[in-house]
Amino acid sequence: MRRFHGLRNRPRKPEDLGEPPDPSRRLVVMLGGAVASAGVLGWRLFDWHVQQSAELAARGASSLLTRSEISPRRGSILDRDDDVFAISRGAVRVVADPLAIHESSDPFEVADRLSGILKLDPASVAERLGNPSLRYSEIARGLFDEPARAIAEGIKNGQLPGVRLDPDRVRVYPNQELAAHVLGFVGEGTARPGDIVGQAGVEAWYNDVLGGQSGLVSSDIDRLGRRIPIGRYALQPPRHGAHVSLSIDRTIQHIAEQELEAAIEQFGATAGTILITNPRTGEVLGLANRPTYDPGQVHTYREFGPEFANRACNLIYEPGSTFKLITMAAGLDVGAIRPETVHNLPGTVDYFGQEFKNWDERTYPEQTMVSVLQHSSNTGTIFVADTIGANTFYEYIVRFGFGSRTGVDMAGEVPGIVRRRGDQGWFLPDLASNSFGQGISVTPLQLATAVGAIANDGVMMRPHVARAVTHADGRRESIESEPIRRVISRESAKTLIKMMEAAESGVQENLARVPGYRTAGKTGTSEIASSGRFLEDTSIASYIGFGPLELPRVLTLVIVERPQAAFFGAHVASPTFSRVMSRVFAHLRVPPRRPRS
Repeated sequence: MRRFHGLRNRPRKPEDLGEPPDPSRRLVVMLGGAVASAGVLGWRLFDWHVQQSAELAARGASSLLTRSEISPRRGSILDRDDDVFAISRGAVRVVADPLAIHESSDPFEVADRLSGILKLDPASVAERLGNPSLRYSEIARGLFDEPARAIAEGIKNGQLPGVRLDPDRVRVYPNQELAAHVLGFVGEGTARPGDIVGQAGVEAWYNDVLGGQSGLVSSDIDRLGRRIPIGRYALQPPRHGAHVSLSIDRTIQHIAEQELEAAIEQFGATAGTILITNPRTGEVLGLANRPTYDPGQVHTYREFGPEFANRACNLIYEPGSTFKLITMAAGLDVGAIRPETVHNLPGTVDYFGQEFKNWDERTYPEQTMVSVLQHSSNTGTIFVADTIGANTFYEYIVRFGFGSRTGVDMAGEVPGIVRRRGDQGWFLPDLASNSFGQGISVTPLQLATAVGAIANDGVMMRPHVARAVTHADGRRESIESEPIRRVISRESAKTLIKMMEAAESGVQENLARVPGYRTAGKTGTSEIASSGRFLEDTSIASYIGFGPLELPRVLTLVIVERPQAAFFGAHVASPTFSRVMSRVFAHLRVPPRRPRS
């Protein structure tokens, strides 16, 4: 068999082989090719670098990476039925880049166009565009409808270079003045331009809950402020705020506002408060103050006057005879008195060198403690406080919460003023005057919370206006009622309520009576001090009471300041209390008591 060896094995003749190859020549050829290839590659790299640098430089000269905050949607404030009290509406903010405007246009022309659309002073707008070293200047905020559309069109057609629209929100209060002091209002913060923060009421107390967290958008824009579609873009979405549902009953709130307005008009008063709570839960059902304001129009007020004060917890007053309930509660709880305890009630008494009188200066001999309440006797209440003793008396005052904040979830609460034995400026006669509500300053909310403890079997509940928080993801958190502490025994509370009811039943003309229902309460008339002396013919007329006594679920405090047509709480505040309670009971469908057969 013939074997095939291929060309590699075929014998060659010497003349076919030629001369042997030169190794150095091959190396030169290879190096030359490499150098040529490197030259071509280097030229192309150089050319690409130069051209790309020029393109990037041109692009950088005509574009800008801008970062803008995206305002979160502020949560709504709702009533107890989840109907709207305050809501945020989508809007836009007009923002300018003065540097871009100066480089591409006439800032005065841009200012004229903006001021014409926004109805602003041209000089003011021109001033905001006048500094070319600035990259951010806010021109207007809270725009929607036609002005916003006109600005957007001007940006689109190039008539407003360097101007852009950022997302914004406007706070709207659809019910104007209704529950204004509960809701509060919002305003601009100081951390960043356009920050909206709560300034009063629930808006301030729950600001972090309502406010949410801002988002951020980054994008390339051209010299006219328009986003470059193929440019850089990044979005961090905002975390929207939660909704806060209140304990306020809209119908009860209307009742409080209407009856307070009527009382002030009827008696020619200057101010007042009606506070309605549930003493068993601490919920505030209604709160009205006069004077008042529209939280949606705060920017139109030239200054913050008395209409902005939430008189229920921001201001203090002397409670007068309504405070006698606290003195009686302490006396019963320590066993210093009983309802049948008898004492002479002189028209005037000297207590450690200071003279104190009954309001009518009459003497009532051999009277029970029920009669002390019925006649609203100052000298009888002094007897109770003296029997208790100063140290124990003030221990109960503190236990009832006076001199400290209640912790209500509304901004601006003050603690009141209580001077105790041993404090600077306290004297023995202060025990006497404090026992019937003089020389001591409280907030209406403090008094309502303290008397609410009597209505609630001796347990004081923390007042609150929020019932629930609903987060942006739908989670709902209930705000539970919170007992503060027991201030008196259940037996003492029940006994005092019976005394209060008996005292009022003995009054021939009881204007606080609520037809069809058992209620208990106390009048108060306090004088107004100025420059260290009491003003003549001026008073704060008040009444506080609760019911129905079978199971108290409504407490109402009425305060009318400086009434002109009458002076005493029994004539001014009592009839208002009666009307309020009648309407509230009807709204809550509280059944009237059955007549005795």
